[in-house]
Amino acid sequence: MKRISIIVFAIFIIGLLWYYRTHPLVSKVRIRGTIIKVEVAATEAQKQKGLGNRTHLPQDSGMLFPYDHKEQYNFWMKAMQFPLDFIWIDDKTVADITRNVPPKQGNTIPIVTPAVPVDTVLEVNAGVVDQLGIQIGDTVEFLDR
Repeated sequence: MKRISIIVFAIFIIGLLWYYRTHPLVSKVRIRGTIIKVEVAATEAQKQKGLGNRTHLPQDSGMLFPYDHKEQYNFWMKAMQFPLDFIWIDDKTVADITRNVPPKQGNTIPIVTPAVPVDTVLEVNAGVVDQLGIQIGDTVEFLDR
């Protein structure tokens, strides 16, 4: 009986891992009245991969990187194929913005870091920050998180 329970539990865990690998966590954020659908990079592996090796990102979408502590996190564009804007968030407030970071070009891999420690990072398509008029000090609402 104990062996069957262990097997059932193992199958459940494997199924759960498969599900979240094929169905990433999705949420929404609102900045300046605009809702952005975000894929949440919750695990370390998801954070390392980020949006790398993708050919595009829908215009109303982004990737959210939540952290359990504040730090000046470094983000690199190693496997990126399109430019991004970075919205650096500290306690539900836009703390810094890095616009139009290009993808890897030749051997040059752009690395970006916020000016201040943050606990969340939002990546969106380059130009979205200017289109929405996002500014340092704006409030960020996390919906369905």
